[in-house]
Amino acid sequence: MPNGVVHTHGRRKNPVHLATLNGSPTVGRSALVNHFKSAASALAPTSNFPRLSAFLPQNLWPWVWRYLKYAFTKRYPFPDYTGSGKSGIYPIAAAPAGKVSIAVAGDWGTGTQEAQTIADLMCNNKPDSDKPDFTIHLGDVYYVGDDQEIAENCFGKSTNGLEGVVWPHGRQGSFALNGNHEMYANGKPYFTTFLTSLGMNGDPAGQSASFFCLETDQWRILAIDTGYNCVGVPILSQIPGINTIPFIGGDCHLENALLSWLRSTVKPQEKPKATLLLSHHEYFTAFSDYDYTKPAKQLMEFFRSQEVIWIWGHEHRLAIYDKFSKDGGITVYGRCLGHGGMPVDLSPPDRQKAPLRYYDPRSHQLDDGTAVGQNGYANITIEQATLTLEYRDIDNNQLLIETFTPSASGTLHYTVNDPTGMLKKL
Repeated sequence: MPNGVVHTHGRRKNPVHLATLNGSPTVGRSALVNHFKSAASALAPTSNFPRLSAFLPQNLWPWVWRYLKYAFTKRYPFPDYTGSGKSGIYPIAAAPAGKVSIAVAGDWGTGTQEAQTIADLMCNNKPDSDKPDFTIHLGDVYYVGDDQEIAENCFGKSTNGLEGVVWPHGRQGSFALNGNHEMYANGKPYFTTFLTSLGMNGDPAGQSASFFCLETDQWRILAIDTGYNCVGVPILSQIPGINTIPFIGGDCHLENALLSWLRSTVKPQEKPKATLLLSHHEYFTAFSDYDYTKPAKQLMEFFRSQEVIWIWGHEHRLAIYDKFSKDGGITVYGRCLGHGGMPVDLSPPDRQKAPLRYYDPRSHQLDDGTAVGQNGYANITIEQATLTLEYRDIDNNQLLIETFTPSASGTLHYTVNDPTGMLKKL
């Protein structure tokens, strides 16, 4: 493969480039550019975006420096809807075609060519009539979600000769969840900079909190914040093994303000509706990451007798699970959608951990020869009582179509269509 060129599998052939980081001369984009200048292939003349390979585990020193800069600073206070004049519930109306459409991506905020391509497929390259009503990011702006990284990776700021990428907005609005990487900078840029640019179109205050609810007559799209309590004790919480000790690693528990909002404002038990949950962290996994079951236990208060769909990110892969519950948590159809912008993991699954049904085994090589999986996103449509999930990859292949229709008993009627057979079925 020629130096500086990445196999694109049909994508635009702009080679991807170095990681988007803070502009500081010691740890930012300039430092990475200087680090790679010793290699002849480091900066191809036609390059416009950061290299995806810079986000591989062996290239994490820039993340370490950024993390240490903020590790011992205080978390930004958790915002709720008090004093905002908002309830956090957004009734959404169907478009003239009778459908509500939402494009969702997770772990997207890298500023790479891959992130740009996913943004284009979700929204940017579509005619206005085909754009989704909403876009939702499941969280993680890399490496630490500080002001400079949000400017480059979400607002499109160009620095050091590298292009920025803009998070796409839907016709009615756009929202973003809180991830662990936003909390490495202790959340302030996410809460005070990124969220103020989001929310319903035309709202000058933007998205007021990291949790919200979009409602149709028959469905709730309910976003919760698992990121705020995910980081744990500085430094120790980042060490594998040690971070599993109670009170060292974060457990992703939901803040009391969020739970109070569910009780007093959303009222899922008093006003039951079919529900799609969104979060950054996984409830369970068949792969090598951790289970974060605390939020699922807290949600039993609201969904004890109801099946829900739960889409999360955090793990950099696409994974579709059978209906499952764990450790006394709620019963869900779990879906991992953490493959928007990071190198996609290829580790094999262990179905004894969780009932994995589909995952994407395909791979391609990055510029350094590392094999990674396919990036992608999902489209959600709601038409009357039916919610449809359509999964697409970075080449715009339609991978899987699922439909969910609620019953009066709280269960969900489920159907699946596998049009191409590209995903591995277990």
